[in-house]
Amino acid sequence: MNSQDRKEFELIHLKIDTLTDSLADLKVEMNQAHQKTDESLRFIKDSLFDPHQGLWAETKQNSLYREQSSKWRGIIGAGFIGLFFKQIWDLFSN
Repeated sequence: MNSQDRKEFELIHLKIDTLTDSLADLKVEMNQAHQKTDESLRFIKDSLFDPHQGLWAETKQNSLYREQSSKWRGIIGAGFIGLFFKQIWDLFSN
């Protein structure tokens, strides 16, 4: 092995070491990015599916309100229709 080959070998060895260090740094950066993503997804999951305060709970409360209000709307609407026909009946019977 002559000196030129040795220099090339050292250069290749340094490039391999640099790539190895870059891969290690990339692993650390990717782990940090994955942790941030996990935290964001956990926040979204909690915001949507929390049974007490999330969007799921609000949707259930909204559905319950609509069911209850439609019952009362039917009763009140029937009462108003009854009053309307009573007024018409009284108008023609007098």
